[in-house]
Amino acid sequence: MMPRPGETPPSSLPWPPILVALTVAAGRLLDFLAPAQLPEGSAPVGAVLAVAALASDLWCARTLWRKKTTVMPHRIVAQLVTDGPYRYSRNPIYVSHVALTIAIGLMLRSFWTLALTPLLVLGLVKLAIEPEERHLASKFGEDFRAYAARVRRWL
Repeated sequence: MMPRPGETPPSSLPWPPILVALTVAAGRLLDFLAPAQLPEGSAPVGAVLAVAALASDLWCARTLWRKKTTVMPHRIVAQLVTDGPYRYSRNPIYVSHVALTIAIGLMLRSFWTLALTPLLVLGLVKLAIEPEERHLASKFGEDFRAYAARVRRWL
């Protein structure tokens, strides 16, 4: 969506996929430098979690597309979406991203990927969620504030 005069996007970069990739890459590097593998049984659990995370991402994207608003975190939204997975979390896509990162760590048996996941969460909050919520509050005012008051940021 093209910005209206005076309207700016929440961010200039699509931080979430960059942060997920950096988390997994840093985990793999640390796995090489200081090996600390998880038990073998963690891989199947990771596979199940990955399927659930990807299914959740698709549900989120479908909900946004149905409302004709952007899925891209660095673009201006067309409308406030509060149904579908957004009834349960203000950021269900980021919940899915964190779950997918944990799933990748489990499938790779990477202790370090799991250990770095809290930094991913912090990065998502500071670089994606807080700017997006400022954008939504600016654009939707009291409607967004009421939504934020009744729906948790994560779960």
